[in-house]
Amino acid sequence: MKKVMIVLDTPAEAIRICPVIDKLKQMQYTPVVFISEQVETAGVMDQILALFNVEPSHVLSAALESKTLNQLTAYSLNELSNTIKQEQIDATIVCGNTRIAFVAALASYYNDIRVTQVQPPAGNDDEASAFLGKTTEALMAPLATNRVSLGLEPALSKITTLPSIHLPITNSDTKKIVLFDYLGKSNQRSILEKSFQAMKHITNIYKEVIFVIPIKLTSLVMELANQILKGRKQIYFVKPFNILEYQSFMRRAWLVMSDNTRCLEEAQILGLPALIMKGSGNIGRHQDQGVGTAINFSKVQIVNWMERLLLDAECYETIKNRPSSKPNTQSVEQVIDLLFQNS
Repeated sequence: MKKVMIVLDTPAEAIRICPVIDKLKQMQYTPVVFISEQVETAGVMDQILALFNVEPSHVLSAALESKTLNQLTAYSLNELSNTIKQEQIDATIVCGNTRIAFVAALASYYNDIRVTQVQPPAGNDDEASAFLGKTTEALMAPLATNRVSLGLEPALSKITTLPSIHLPITNSDTKKIVLFDYLGKSNQRSILEKSFQAMKHITNIYKEVIFVIPIKLTSLVMELANQILKGRKQIYFVKPFNILEYQSFMRRAWLVMSDNTRCLEEAQILGLPALIMKGSGNIGRHQDQGVGTAINFSKVQIVNWMERLLLDAECYETIKNRPSSKPNTQSVEQVIDLLFQNS
């Protein structure tokens, strides 16, 4: 039975790759899961692995982060090389563009093991935080036999069955829930003022609209919320979502408003219109993409677009079903087929 080493570093990578691990088991391969422990995300990583019934085989201790980058890289390379030899690995899957992905690819290359690099679809904002940055392709090209793009469809079908965050909303089935997904700096007074003013205007007129705002309650956020939104029963401030909470909550939403394109992959799969707000100080590349519509970060534009979607059901359905222009992703089966192709 052939063994496949899968190297994970983040919860986002775990969500994307766990369906591949499950399929490997079904196809009589032996997955050997190697994760890099992160203190700040350990809880949600455990939840994701438990959800998909994945048990890590090897864990690179978070205590090692106190070492220098040179020491940590050398130690990781040695640990991964030992794992490859001890487990007698036949193929390796590395996820994303992190340091551990590069080191795992290098260890596999040194041991003459085929490497498949699994990445998010092109244009996904996860790429922006890559450890290797713009040099990823140049560094990985000699090491990875295959570089494939894997979508979230298999994972979301399972995640969206999870219970989502509870809100005390009366008759929630008849409400239009708007997820306000703001990732910019919480001290951007102008942006927050315009957004809150738009919410006030909409909730004054449309009693069926509910805004859910996962955000850190800084002194500025609380000040503006008290000034503009005080007493609004249609607006809920909640603690920032982790990735599981975020994806499971999206199935309840009627609309997503965000300053970042990170929501677009999930929104596209779920058929959920998204308003991507662009302006100074915010993140991401903004243009119309499938269910996503780029708008300016202004009260007028937010209100105009929300009213258009609220009052024109045909417009809402058109955007909801608008296909994405992004390149096709590989299926779980195709990723596995490539592991030993021509070997």
